[in-house]
Amino acid sequence: MQPRVLLGLAAVALGLTAYAYMVTRPPAQPQVASEAVDDEPRVDPTNDLLDDQTVANALQRAFSPPPDPEIKLPPGEARRVAEASFETMMHTLEELADADKRVPRARREQLYRDTNDVFSALSAQLDPNDAADMQLLEDANIRMKVMLGELGVTVPKPRRPPRLD
Repeated sequence: MQPRVLLGLAAVALGLTAYAYMVTRPPAQPQVASEAVDDEPRVDPTNDLLDDQTVANALQRAFSPPPDPEIKLPPGEARRVAEASFETMMHTLEELADADKRVPRARREQLYRDTNDVFSALSAQLDPNDAADMQLLEDANIRMKVMLGELGVTVPKPRRPPRLD
């Protein structure tokens, strides 16, 4: 049997399992009135037929990963973390440049993404109306471009998806 057929059968089985769970689960206990309001619409447990939208929502929740917890830092701490992360990344790039070894393609692509992430985090913490912050951002941008250029790191080219023929 071909792998695509097996994957299709597995997806159908998983979908049917989720649907059966939604249909056969016991009705939810009534909740005490609270101040919080849910975003999701309530499903009438006495309704024998669930509409396709409800099943689709249940499957989407089952297949999607749990949300990442948001880490909220005070503004001053967030800026210090962003600056420290950028400095650490620049230090890593400097060490790679000093090693005088060719960096593999996959590593260069990862360095590009990581460097852009820390630069974006730094720029998000700076005040666009403050001249000193804008100078810091400009200096960081120049430093980042020089270090990436020294290592031969460029924008990763999109790769073609593999053919399944």
